[in-house]
Amino acid sequence: MDSSIITEVPTLPFSNHQTFIINFNRTRIATTVTSTPSVVRKWLRTTLCHRRRILHHLVVGLGVQWLPGYRTSPAATLQLCVGRRCLIFQLLHSDSVPNLLRRFLLNPRNTFVGLWNHSDADKLLNSKHALGMFREPLDLRQHAFSKVTGRSLVQASRETIVEEYLGIRGVRFDDQIGRSEWDNKDLSSMQVLQACVDSYISFLIGKDLKAWEIS
Repeated sequence: MDSSIITEVPTLPFSNHQTFIINFNRTRIATTVTSTPSVVRKWLRTTLCHRRRILHHLVVGLGVQWLPGYRTSPAATLQLCVGRRCLIFQLLHSDSVPNLLRRFLLNPRNTFVGLWNHSDADKLLNSKHALGMFREPLDLRQHAFSKVTGRSLVQASRETIVEEYLGIRGVRFDDQIGRSEWDNKDLSSMQVLQACVDSYISFLIGKDLKAWEIS
């Protein structure tokens, strides 16, 4: 993906988080990157307030990144996306996890969605903070059909799903970034971009499919 679509918002020295604005398909996505529990708590409270009218069927794009080279590695980061707000929580660098996040993941009214995500729940449970979920996140590939050909997208790549279901061309996910060092304290702008877009497109597809009715 083009690095020109991501911009870091200046923060005060020694800030406990970073904020990025990602311009994706004419949409501005505000992305928060942090390892600080209080920042996660504030992000969740603000997000839930913005979505208070649809809390009975909230769709959340969810993604997990782990240490490179080890498929069984626990989660290094957790990505959440609701609407135009995304969070990247650096689990490995956090001393604790807010109870609000635990309740959020365990809330049966929340529908967590992603793509090629069969191991995400296990990686969160095996993470440093043993994060449990009420149910495994929905793999949208099982339910999405191409709006171009009508074929099932169950074996399709993320790029193909984005193009044939969302109608967005030119999105490319870099395997090298996917296998990069997600345990770094300072994530690169391309890591942030790819993690954000991954969870954002999952949110868009899940919302369009009315994923709360599927789960």
